Order: sequence, then structure tokens, then C-alpha cells
Amino acid sequence: MHLETIILVSRTPEEVWSYLSDYSNVPQWDRGVESVRHNPATAPGVGFEFSTFGIADKKGAGPERGKMSYRVSKADPVEGATVELTNSDGNARYFKRAEWRFKVDPAPEGAWITCAAHFTLRFRYIFLAPVFSMMKGAIQRDLESLKRVLESV
Repeated sequence: MHLETIILVSRTPEEVWSYLSDYSNVPQWDRGVESVRHNPATAPGVGFEFSTFGIADKKGAGPERGKMSYRVSKADPVEGATVELTNSDGNARYFKRAEWRFKVDPAPEGAWITCAAHFTLRFRYIFLAPVFSMMKGAIQRDLESLKRVLESV
């Protein structure tokens, strides 16, 4: 599956890239992420590894259930960034393969941010494909949140 959305932000591409490159900022704009932890053995850039943790639910499932671990496979201010899913437990259990791509392009009014999710569901979860295809709206809401955060700085 491929889901893609784009938003215009009233900030320079350099400001946007700087903010997006700091993965500790993710909880400020991704409504499903409560915290981020990274592997201290890896430096920011290609090869950097980090995990996001979801918000505990009302049934008592803790943030570990919402864990998603990633490795940065591309990090270039012009070409964009790609983060690949590396775990298969928690919320990652649905995916055989998944990656998220971010690109920042200049615009007369600021910068365009493109976010694209590319993923393949595990066979036993293929019945969830229609649900995941509706996630484009969720990605758009997260980008709108990112826009609000960036423009309020």
C-alpha cells in the first residue's frame, strides 16, 4: 500500500528539515506517539535507530504495545528522509515491511512537506487493508499538527 499527503508550512525548508531531523520532536506532532527512545550507539543520520511508543490505552495496555522501531536509511535535506520499520511486535506486528518517507521542498510561501507511507501487511492481517487504506486522513491530521507546531515556534 502507498499513502501520501502533502502540506504547506510557513517556514523555510531548512527550519523544517532541522525540526524533522530531530526525532525527539515526534511526540509534539504525531498524536499516536507518547515518547521516543533512541539507540545511543548510533549517531543521527543514516543508520540512526529509534523507537516510538504509543499512548497507554484505557484497557491498561501500556506504551510498549504501541512500540514501533525504526532505522533511518536515507537522510538528505534535498532528497528527503526514509525511516524503515525494524521490529515485528507491538503495533508493528501488522506489517511485513513498512517505511515512511519525508521530503521538504521549497515554496514561495515556505516549504512543502510530503509524507508517504509504503507498507505491506502480513498475510494474516490482509483483511485490515481497507482500514489501513483510510489512514491517509490520519497522516494528514498529523501533518496539520506538525504545521501548527512549526508555525508556532
